[in-house]
Amino acid sequence: MTLTRDPAPAGQQAPDGLVGKALRGPADRSPLGLVAVPLLALLGALVVGGVLMAVEGVAPLSAYGEVVRGVFGRTRGLVDTAVIATPLVLLALGITVAYRARVFTIGAEGQYIAGALAGTAWATVGPLPGLPAPVLVVSSLAVAVLAGAAWSGVTAWLQSRFGASVVITSLLLNYVAAAVLAWAVRVGMRDPGSFTPQSRQVGDAALPDLPGTAIHLGFLFALLAVPTVAAVLRRTRFGFRVEVLGANPDVLAATEARPSRTRLWVLAVAGALAGLAGFVEVAGVTGRMTQAFAVGYGFTAIIVALLGRLRPLGVLAAALVMAGITVGFDEAERVFVIPSATVGVIQALIVVFFVTGDALSRRRLRRREGA
Repeated sequence: MTLTRDPAPAGQQAPDGLVGKALRGPADRSPLGLVAVPLLALLGALVVGGVLMAVEGVAPLSAYGEVVRGVFGRTRGLVDTAVIATPLVLLALGITVAYRARVFTIGAEGQYIAGALAGTAWATVGPLPGLPAPVLVVSSLAVAVLAGAAWSGVTAWLQSRFGASVVITSLLLNYVAAAVLAWAVRVGMRDPGSFTPQSRQVGDAALPDLPGTAIHLGFLFALLAVPTVAAVLRRTRFGFRVEVLGANPDVLAATEARPSRTRLWVLAVAGALAGLAGFVEVAGVTGRMTQAFAVGYGFTAIIVALLGRLRPLGVLAAALVMAGITVGFDEAERVFVIPSATVGVIQALIVVFFVTGDALSRRRLRRREGA
């Protein structure tokens, strides 16, 4: 039976234009084609970023040299890169599962916050005080995973019950999560001994460092998640349903399962990984929650998933690159007068060049096939 890409069901319309084409998968699936467009997009963004820095009076080559030294020439450069890449990998893996099923959620940021809040609340003001540290860590992680899945499940329920767009509802739930975060650190689980709005320290729920390194245990979770998600997508019935749902929901309905149920599980998996990322960031990095906890990782992870070609190994590579850019520019900003928005501009340019390059690649492939 041939799988064709029919129009998306009501409430789950696929994006149009260049971004929609990029999300449907690369035109050239050869190893060279999979790598060429993301690499050229990155190089193009860096070139344009260099021009913008030159306009500001900064020598681009010197600035980029400092970026590289910030990652590879500094004691904590690689450590900071691994720490920043950890939530990006987990978030982007969830987005990868969703987008391969053509479930275009943009709610990873809200799920990330929900998981962090739930895990932190369990560890600090939970109903079972005095748990041994290992039990507290595991149970807090479990609570975060369930909270992220439940938060994402709201989107699936709204789509199934009312036909609401996953794109819109997942985006709006990000703002709801941000509002809950603001209330929680000011009222719900505020540290009574603090003058500023923040939660208590997670204490015994903090993640230890990997032996011999200054990298917290969450990085190992992210590394293990990469082959796990790859195996699930390649070798399980759920992975098969994800691919069929992305190709043609009608075929899934006729042969396997209800598309709405599979969509629910897809969103739950994406939310679970996002919730895990949230509490890993608290337990491994910040130690407590503040109103500034949400820094946009959920949105950056969409870029990571696209650059990784919706493939787990590609996601890992893209996350490390994006984290390295962030760490390197943080160091370069201390040496040169570079606007703090430079990293955001370069990330946006990467997306523009990526989707444009992918569209051009598709057009060239169609012309070749029509010749």
